[in-house]
Amino acid sequence: MKSMFTIAGATLLLVSGAAFATGQAATPAPAKTTTTQTTVPAATTATTTTTPAKMTHAQYKAAKKQIEADEKTAKAACKKLKGAEESACKKDAEAKEETAMADLKARK
Repeated sequence: MKSMFTIAGATLLLVSGAAFATGQAATPAPAKTTTTQTTVPAATTATTTTTPAKMTHAQYKAAKKQIEADEKTAKAACKKLKGAEESACKKDAEAKEETAMADLKARK
């Protein structure tokens, strides 16, 4: 992040210096926006962070079934664990399912 500001500062200095030398007003270049890409676990592939177009009823039902199937798969994987780890794993799977369903309903 620090190097990004250094590069932006140096670029601004070059632009303003060149503009001064030619007698023009210095206008800074528009700031570039950067996007951060995150990896999403396979169990939450039905959710997105952007707002997509409206979905049809059939697409909604299919996505809902996929979310429910993903939760069952995640809970089945929790059975290998014991005690507090198993409980935490199941709660995590339920939380992911609730989040996915809320996102799905927002897209509806």
